[in-house]
Amino acid sequence: MENSNTETRLFAAQTLRQKITYDLRELNPEARRSLRDSLVQLLWVSATGSKAIMVQLCLAVADLAIQFMEWNTVVQDLIAKFGKTPESATCLLEFLKVLAEEMTSNKRIPLSDKDAQARSALLIEGNVPTVMRLLEMYIQSSAGNLKIQEEVFQCLSSWLRTGDVDIRLLETSPLLAAAFEGLSNEELFDVSVDVVCEIIYETKDVTEYRSLIERIYPLFGTLIQQLREAKADEDSDKVRGYCRMFVEAGEAYVLLIAQHPESFGVLLQGISECTAYEDLDIVPMTFKFWYELTNTLSTESYKPAIPALVGYYDSLVDSIIRHLHYSDDVEEMSAKDRDDFRDFRHQMGDTLKDCCRIMTPQKCLLKPLTLLTRLLTQAETPPTWQQIEAPIFSLRSMGSEVPSDENEVMPQIMEFLSKLPDHPKIRYAATLVISRYSFWTRLHPEYVTYQLNYISAGFENQEVAAASALALKHLCKDCSELLIDFVGQLHPFYINIVRTLPFNDIIEVTEAVSHVISVIPASEILNALKSFCLPIAQDLHSIVAKNKNTITQNEIAKAGDLLEQIAIFFEIIRPEDIPVGAPHPCVAFLNELWPVFDMCLSNFGSEPIIAEPLCRCFRNCIQSYKLHFAPLLPLLMERLVGGFDSSRLGVYLWVAHKLVREYAIEGTESVTVCFQLLESLSATVFTTLNEKKFEEIPDVVEEYFRLTSAFLDCAPTLFVQSQLISPVFQAGLAGLSLEEVRALTAIISFYRHLLSIDLTTSELEKPDTPLTASTLTLNTERIISLFREFGGDFVRLLFDGMIHHYSWEMIPDVAATMKSLAQLMPVESAQWMVAVVNGFPEQHMSASERTEFLQDWTRAIQEKQWVKVRRVLSDFVSQYRRRNTNRK
Repeated sequence: MENSNTETRLFAAQTLRQKITYDLRELNPEARRSLRDSLVQLLWVSATGSKAIMVQLCLAVADLAIQFMEWNTVVQDLIAKFGKTPESATCLLEFLKVLAEEMTSNKRIPLSDKDAQARSALLIEGNVPTVMRLLEMYIQSSAGNLKIQEEVFQCLSSWLRTGDVDIRLLETSPLLAAAFEGLSNEELFDVSVDVVCEIIYETKDVTEYRSLIERIYPLFGTLIQQLREAKADEDSDKVRGYCRMFVEAGEAYVLLIAQHPESFGVLLQGISECTAYEDLDIVPMTFKFWYELTNTLSTESYKPAIPALVGYYDSLVDSIIRHLHYSDDVEEMSAKDRDDFRDFRHQMGDTLKDCCRIMTPQKCLLKPLTLLTRLLTQAETPPTWQQIEAPIFSLRSMGSEVPSDENEVMPQIMEFLSKLPDHPKIRYAATLVISRYSFWTRLHPEYVTYQLNYISAGFENQEVAAASALALKHLCKDCSELLIDFVGQLHPFYINIVRTLPFNDIIEVTEAVSHVISVIPASEILNALKSFCLPIAQDLHSIVAKNKNTITQNEIAKAGDLLEQIAIFFEIIRPEDIPVGAPHPCVAFLNELWPVFDMCLSNFGSEPIIAEPLCRCFRNCIQSYKLHFAPLLPLLMERLVGGFDSSRLGVYLWVAHKLVREYAIEGTESVTVCFQLLESLSATVFTTLNEKKFEEIPDVVEEYFRLTSAFLDCAPTLFVQSQLISPVFQAGLAGLSLEEVRALTAIISFYRHLLSIDLTTSELEKPDTPLTASTLTLNTERIISLFREFGGDFVRLLFDGMIHHYSWEMIPDVAATMKSLAQLMPVESAQWMVAVVNGFPEQHMSASERTEFLQDWTRAIQEKQWVKVRRVLSDFVSQYRRRNTNRK
């Protein structure tokens, strides 16, 4: 290896580390000792060579040390060998650094939680005094050796991150002063920032570490001067480093700040200056501090500190409004940069809310209002739209903190909106202010007419239309009763405007008028629906009545959009207090629309772009009108069966799922009809599954098993005791090898629902109580018979999926399913697991691992420790996959 080139040696070192990580268990203790001695010697030879090779060998030795349980003198041995000469000091410090990092963060090392805790206690916690003395020795003897100082700080940071270092050791240690002194050196600045932040973080228990904090805090007097110098030099990298330290200290000492605000002015001033800095990559670093300080000051214990701190919040509002300004070259920004800035503005808006909680909303609202007044009445030169738009945006951001009965500032703001320049960017922002404060307008009806006119006028400008649509939706939702008298004006406006707007805006305007219609007297709703919705239905009919061969894709898309509009009406308009059996205006209107729906189904029911919004119409009718819709159920069920049979689209199953949830109530007449629907749909599903692979139709698989799970929830006995349960069970088995997460989750959910039936009886929870005929219900007996027939395959498929291809997020649910099976059938489930595990390839699972897992699994089942059953399986799968992931 010594004669090889650097690239070859680096590859060999990386491979060696990987083999140690994954295959060390295959070596006996003697072979491990031999490997250790050879590896340490190889590291010694490479200590002064290539840094990359040395680092990989340090990682290899660290990973070996963590797994080699018999090697208990790791740190002492490495210090004895590498600590004798200055030349090998860098290698020793690198090893100690990566040992701490690998112990705390390398999840691929195959150790149980118990063993990992034991090794951490021995290798890290037990060696803290030794390592700290070593680092002190190196820092004191470094004599300007910046390389050694950098390695010391990196090592110290890694050991502090383990959480095992008693930070009080630094109180009398030269390492503390050295870390802060390192900030004055360009080459050590970044690593010094890291170690200072780690030290501060470890002192966040302000009561226990008060004496150390008293040593640290005075050093911030120097740091704030250095921060100001970095700002003057426009050195953003250094400003970012100082900001990290100030914010870390602010977050760690937030309780001390709230207790003694007058004593922490330097810290607060430093954070305020970081928030005010012009680099918008640095500003957000401070937001979490302001949020945590606000939460602390909002408690009764710390409210007395608010007067002393309100000035910092006052400056914070000014800084945020200044940062909200769009740049002068906004039109030249890329789409991504504009999106990023918009996201950042919303983050700043959250900080403005924090300011409202401390300063009161009135004082916060007055600041942008005063700024706007000054800009429009006192400015020597006309303000730019950016200068005006920013304070308007801030008004919108504070909305959630403003009470609906605020009467001091909000009336001034609403009056002021009419005085703003008629610039599209400004009008857009002002319209969104109206949108945000619609809850306030509800209690101030005198502004409704003005706001409605302002919003309506915005539709005339293409740049403002989207904001107008949103504002109209919120105004109509929150002030619906106040707008009943405006229905006559809304009708022609709606009919005309929806022909000119983009689709998303049409939906919001449709929601707006629907909210108003929903509160008019029930006797008037049918006529209102006809006037607003029939023109849409007529446009829809003119499209779907066309010959399939002549219709264009744009027309099909338009038909789908029209159905989306109709669906909105049925979703929002839900008149209350109509007795069951009495005429329902929405259901009556639905009867008039049904021929158009039938035409959509018969002509274009296989087009997803039409089928999906049509099914949303059906879903909304089911959920909005419930028993009033029941007379139309047979008609709808017939359409769902026919639609699915001709299209094989999962959306028809989705509607059936919603229908079952609403109407399949055990003991009612409708449950039988719902089951007949399930049977009819199942016949087509089984035919489809025989014709196509599961992975080709994941949406059908998902929606079908969600439908069956819903029926198990609503009417388990009818389903479980039917002939249908067995083919559904077997279809689920065929789908357990799927990799599409949503479909697979639906299948596993079906089995979990099945296993949850009658599994909460006290007999099942009692240890040593066997299942007998007297403790079983008929449903449970039927379920047990299914698993006796197919349980072996079920366990094999689930175990194989957990090991090989199920997503990490699914493992807990699958393990819970296996636990439920073990709870229901302890003897059989243990036997099935033994058969599956014993059939696993030996190259991927050692005999000892196999034996240990099966012993833990069967013991937990025998002792009826059901939580442990799930945990044993989850832990085994997690360890196996971490160990073998890179082999795939």
